[in-house]
Amino acid sequence: MEKQKTICIVAPSLQSGGIERALSILSSHFVKKGHKVIYIACRKGQHFYELDSKVIFKEPVFLHTTSFFHKLFSYWNTICFVRKQLKKYKPDTILSFGDIINPIALLANWGLNNPIYISDRISPKQRLSLFKRLFKRLTYPKATGIIAQTRQAAEYKTKVFGEHLNMVIIPNSLRDIESCSMEKKDWIIGIGRLSFEKGFDRLLRAFAKVEGHKEWKLVLVGDGPERERLKILAADLSITDRVVFLGLRKDVDQLLAESKIFVIPSRCEGFPNALCEAMASPLPCISFDSIAASDIIENRVSGVVLPDGDIDALAREIVVLMEDEVLRNKYAKNAYAIREYLDKDKVGDMFLKYILEGKL
Repeated sequence: MEKQKTICIVAPSLQSGGIERALSILSSHFVKKGHKVIYIACRKGQHFYELDSKVIFKEPVFLHTTSFFHKLFSYWNTICFVRKQLKKYKPDTILSFGDIINPIALLANWGLNNPIYISDRISPKQRLSLFKRLFKRLTYPKATGIIAQTRQAAEYKTKVFGEHLNMVIIPNSLRDIESCSMEKKDWIIGIGRLSFEKGFDRLLRAFAKVEGHKEWKLVLVGDGPERERLKILAADLSITDRVVFLGLRKDVDQLLAESKIFVIPSRCEGFPNALCEAMASPLPCISFDSIAASDIIENRVSGVVLPDGDIDALAREIVVLMEDEVLRNKYAKNAYAIREYLDKDKVGDMFLKYILEGKL
């Protein structure tokens, strides 16, 4: 076994979210490899994910506030909190995820000179506030290395931050998908936070264009600020009786196993875990090309990738898959290969090699 290293992971929280899911998987892999892991959450909140019992967990006692001036004070307190943990544990390396968490971690590490590797996990198309853009431009050049999830993201970072970056592309790992033997239902399923960037309004509009097939349901799993607006939209489109809002659920694997089609209608994503999990279930999947889907789906082989925002095309493809079980099975069978591509041990080893050696 290689010599034990101390690894500090700086994360937004341990609440429900793609970053938290990815880091909880990585922290478990690191301790399995014999390393000491400290998971530093920058925000206090309800814990949605469970960490390995060997992982040391730290979170602040104060709550993050949202008003501008209070937010600046919260950022300062968070930087001080993270710096205190770094000074206490003296890590051999630091791994940080999040477009606002990375600058916090980099500032907290200022003068401590620990190796620090960052990944912001958002889509290059996502619009950020001027404050966040400046914060990143000032701090990102101080990173030891940067991890991009996709080719699209790597190209964007090179354009913004320059050619000198020590950057690699490492995809998200796939969590363990529970094998569920369930009777299939006439369900189209969408999973994610009910927010504008996730684009569920686009899925509702496409579903409303599907003529016939009244026995099919659109099942949405997740919660968020757009939930009530989406319910109103479903009523306006006269599809309320065909749309099911399930809220946050932990039995996602069972719900995927019961479904026949998965759609991800997002306007922007970094590397969509929900899409990868649906493919691994396996399900035939439809995506817009706004989320670097070509890094995940082989179009017309393991799923369908459509021009961004083409609601009519989405409605047509939904109908095609509704009516063609053979095609659904073909896409699902080919999509299943994502389990090997995103194997959590393989991806975890890539992260570990990079943050300990500085290269792949």
